[in-house]
Amino acid sequence: MLSLMIVDDEQIIREALSSMIDYTSLGYKVIATAKNGMEAYDRIRDDYPDVVITDIKMPILNGLELIERASRIDSRITFILLSGYGEFEYAKQAMKYGVRYYLLKPTDKQELINCLDTIREEKSKKRYSRRRSRPFC
Repeated sequence: MLSLMIVDDEQIIREALSSMIDYTSLGYKVIATAKNGMEAYDRIRDDYPDVVITDIKMPILNGLELIERASRIDSRITFILLSGYGEFEYAKQAMKYGVRYYLLKPTDKQELINCLDTIREEKSKKRYSRRRSRPFC
């Protein structure tokens, strides 16, 4: 099971994202939510989630700054970036940090499920290939 963190400064969005999908059936466990990027960064350093769903515009530390910092401590974290802002500049900057999933608010439930399915499959393939490449003793 993959661990998942949800980060958004709006409580209603955090609650909606936490409850709108049966994450367990998709192979995920929601391990934490955070109301800003700094709180999320502290939790990431403690919990090392596999996937983080984060807003871009947040107080203290925005989503892009969170991704930049968190990627330095664990490059295996996959980020799904949520934004109410459809400006290409945000997507372009996010791509510099390796973000491949950029969803606009309000988020479509099926689009988020599709992202999570793809991420789970990619991480499963990486684990399988790492196991196969280990020498036998």
